[in-house]
Amino acid sequence: MSQNGTTVQNQSSPSIIRPLVILDSRTVQRFYSPLRHLLFGFEAQGITCCVVVPPESQIESFLWPGIEIVRYPALRFGLFYRQNRRRLILQIEEFKPTIIHCFGTAKSLLAKSLGRTLGIPVVLTVSSSQQSFLKRQIISRGVSAVIAPSEHIAESLKKRIPRIAAIIRQVNIGTFVDETCACFSRPDRIPGMVVVSDFLRFDDLEPFLSAVRHLAVNGYEFHVVLMGDGSAQGDVRKFIQGVGLVSIVNISPPMGPLRAVFRGADIFVHPFIAQRFDPAMLEAASAGSAIATDKNNADYFLQNNTTAVFFDSRDELSIYSALQKLLDDREFAKSIASAAQNYLRGNNTVSSMVDNLLKIYSRAASSANS
Repeated sequence: MSQNGTTVQNQSSPSIIRPLVILDSRTVQRFYSPLRHLLFGFEAQGITCCVVVPPESQIESFLWPGIEIVRYPALRFGLFYRQNRRRLILQIEEFKPTIIHCFGTAKSLLAKSLGRTLGIPVVLTVSSSQQSFLKRQIISRGVSAVIAPSEHIAESLKKRIPRIAAIIRQVNIGTFVDETCACFSRPDRIPGMVVVSDFLRFDDLEPFLSAVRHLAVNGYEFHVVLMGDGSAQGDVRKFIQGVGLVSIVNISPPMGPLRAVFRGADIFVHPFIAQRFDPAMLEAASAGSAIATDKNNADYFLQNNTTAVFFDSRDELSIYSALQKLLDDREFAKSIASAAQNYLRGNNTVSSMVDNLLKIYSRAASSANS
């Protein structure tokens, strides 16, 4: 049945899908936009959804009307484990989920436990193939499907955990691509670069900062925003002050939504090898920022000199050359930014993401009932 162009599920249908989405606070923060798009997609297709999150998560900022939310644990003391668990089960049973979708491995044990208690299948989205021995054991058992956000991660998971190769599914993260391209859209503005980092290791950022210093010494005008928070931030600040980059490089705490940040940036730089899928890269490309990244981060929509420029993140001169190319040839920079947008328009739609997930949910439910 359809109302105002929106598909509405027949509540008496045995094939009804009611996802219970389980998130940890870190995933809510990192995957703000993809999760928002997913929940919007569920809403557009008439899918009733319930989200389980820790009390401190900021999920209210992107919830849609009609989406139920359960906070767990309600009482944040170990002594209240049983009370928290009982309250959680009661709330979930009232929702009547048909499948559990856990994003990330942080809450995977909770998801699997709830799946056993409720007798419904569990699917797990994994954003990195780099998993500890314990996490590999968790992923290997008790889930109906393991979902990877890119082909590269899917293939790496198959090699690292061969026993789950048959249940690995690849689903592109859906996005809404801007109609305009942010890259050098204002010729009168000083070029801007954005880096999103956890600031965990100074060594990951030092070659990039040295390349930035080299560009500044050679007379290039630009500014850089380093966005994030972490243990290495003190070392980064000392380096910036020590080499005289204070007027060029600014450190900012994490801000959202990222799309608004990237709409004001010309270049997005990913100056280290990513060990996981980075939603910031997708947001930057969707906004139309030109992407400069390590050559080992090549994945589906990233092609050197076509949708991005690559460099060796350990080599200052390699980073310098890539950034110099973008600053010297603005038409080239705009062309790769536009090409990335066009690729995402054809391959990363929200509707395709939701359709693929619903197919996975349906197969998991059918297998569980057979």
